Amino acid sequence: MKTITMDLSCALAEAVGENGIHENDLRLTLGKISEYYTKLLARPFPFMTLPSTRFQFDEMYALADKASKTNIRNLVILGIGGSSLGTQTIFDALLHPLHNQEERFREGRPRYFILDNIDPHKMTAVVETIIPEIDRTFLVVISKSGETPETISQFMLFNELMKKSAGYRERIVLITDMEQGLLNKIAQKEGYPVLNLPPGVGGRFSVLTPVGLFPSAIMGINIKKMSDGAAGMAAHIVRYDAEENMAFALAAILYLMYKNGKPIHVIMPYCERLAAFADWFRQLEAESLGKKGLGPTPTKSVGVTDQHSQLQLYVEGPKDKCIVLLYSATSEVPIPDSFDYLEDVSYLANKDMKDLFHAEFQGTRLSLTESGTPNLSLTLDEVSDYNLGALFYLFEMVTTFMGHLLSVNPFDQPGVEQGKIYTKAIMGKKGFEKEREHTDKFLASPVRQVIF
Repeated sequence: MKTITMDLSCALAEAVGENGIHENDLRLTLGKISEYYTKLLARPFPFMTLPSTRFQFDEMYALADKASKTNIRNLVILGIGGSSLGTQTIFDALLHPLHNQEERFREGRPRYFILDNIDPHKMTAVVETIIPEIDRTFLVVISKSGETPETISQFMLFNELMKKSAGYRERIVLITDMEQGLLNKIAQKEGYPVLNLPPGVGGRFSVLTPVGLFPSAIMGINIKKMSDGAAGMAAHIVRYDAEENMAFALAAILYLMYKNGKPIHVIMPYCERLAAFADWFRQLEAESLGKKGLGPTPTKSVGVTDQHSQLQLYVEGPKDKCIVLLYSATSEVPIPDSFDYLEDVSYLANKDMKDLFHAEFQGTRLSLTESGTPNLSLTLDEVSDYNLGALFYLFEMVTTFMGHLLSVNPFDQPGVEQGKIYTKAIMGKKGFEKEREHTDKFLASPVRQVIF
């Protein structure tokens, strides 16, 4: 079995001085997390039970098998935030990077289009792309409430497009709340099959539900192994304590960094296959913990690319950041001695690109540490379905522990809801007349503009 290894040494005071964490503070915080987790095991949050319950696996397998028999060429996924980021992360990590561009890399699976935005330009481009093959297009619509304006408007568009093809009802699946919501009403009226979110599991914690797993099953990804990875991480968290517990240690470090004036958490994958994981993490941490005037600010970098854009800031800028590095590289790409007449590049000749990649990673760790910028690293022996499931569950538990330490509820998002209300009011939804008066007043207020 492949492993994940976390190195926290460069986040400690003995490595980075005053910007690091002192052993006593770490020990006390680990104790608080351990005490909380013992109580939590008696009444776990719903997302914590997903690796063992395998929620709706039989239903997902049945629908994915049925989809494969329709010989689909396009998979269109409508969803936003937690309804799409997990799926994008899985696809980027486990499918060929040129999956959509080259049919020979698809192994008979469809192209995919994840529409997590309503930008009209992209919407038009995707519609133009799939229209010639609309009769071989499969649509997955994801919204817990069914009232998300972006997703329901997209569905209104694609529902009419799909109706122009024969047998379209067999190629539309809705993923929504088990009992309530507009998508259930639509499904009953239109005859579309439905998969569900388990009760109590919100969007940003839903990647290991049909939200992330059903589209993955359609693409031939082993969702059982992904769930096994999450179960393995859950067992690790139960089994170990203090620093030996990866979730405890990571949560304690990120919390103490925030409390000690390092509110910016930079997640920096040295592995392009995990770049989308950084986007998933940003939503998870920001939307879960940014409340009551509290919460860290998660940001994203990608190595080695951002060594040439952001690393300067991380090394010599304000010491208000903690860098979380993710590393994995297994493919070997030999570097030939192409310019044997140039002594300046001879050190690269007959080496391997993987070795250079690792050297860049280690060089970044060293430069950060020597400059007093705290950092820690998680190394994946392999980017696999199993390890990805473990990584998802790890960061979900870390976020839960940090919510407890910050005394905020990591499972609501009141700041997001207000924006949704104003959007509905501006668009003229009934029942929002009072809010419409408020938005009209705001939009009519004087503005100071500069026009080019």
